[in-house]
Amino acid sequence: MIILKDLKKQFSPDSPWITNGVNLEIPEGKFTCIIGRSGEGKSVLLKQIIGLIPPTSGSIVIDGIEVTTLKEHELSKVFSKVGYVFQFAALLDSLNVFENVGLPLLEQGKSHAEIESVVREKLALVDLPPDATMYKYPSELSGGMKKRVGLARTLVTNPSIILYDEPTTGLDPITTRIIHELMSSMQKKLNLTTVVISHDPEIFKFADHVALLDERKIKYFGDAKTIWESKNPYVYQFIRGLTEGPIQTELVHDKNKA
Repeated sequence: MIILKDLKKQFSPDSPWITNGVNLEIPEGKFTCIIGRSGEGKSVLLKQIIGLIPPTSGSIVIDGIEVTTLKEHELSKVFSKVGYVFQFAALLDSLNVFENVGLPLLEQGKSHAEIESVVREKLALVDLPPDATMYKYPSELSGGMKKRVGLARTLVTNPSIILYDEPTTGLDPITTRIIHELMSSMQKKLNLTTVVISHDPEIFKFADHVALLDERKIKYFGDAKTIWESKNPYVYQFIRGLTEGPIQTELVHDKNKA
């Protein structure tokens, strides 16, 4: 479980608060989506959880351990169980897929044979054929393939928690659905605590829980399957904004059939 208590972030004394009193309990072994308008600080919130950005104040507890007070060498033990999938996969252009995915294992001193075995396993897990993919470079991959490679790289360390930062940004609707299905499949198959930052309402079909970040705080937390019926005014306003365009017709239709 991940517990956030009164989490606040301000980059300088004169700058606005990015998060300002975030309280949230993220259930273990479940798929939780954090939604909100652009500029609400969703990505900054995720980076505080993973330790990339230190909070100004507040508490972050991961599996019972308060991480904001730990020393650097102690943090590495906690974060070794946490994987992070970057918004644009963050692959190194000068390395091929095998090298990108195997990099964390190379840093651990694993042998080439050990690394190849794990890389093949993780590529297959994200539905990429290893023989056809391993020696391609990022420039030879589609957007969806890059996202899969980024996920495979995260999985090589066998994390129990995975954080995704806007994983479907820049993808077409068909590829977006495929990535959502893949994240859901990984969560169920590996019993992962999964946290996804998104503004795409299709994610509601796959998530167990939804948290709404609004005005720098969590204004709603509830079951993803009942979010369309929520009476929460912040949720109503957010969803109404999402469903005003024709692109959302299918989502509303699916919701009405449920």
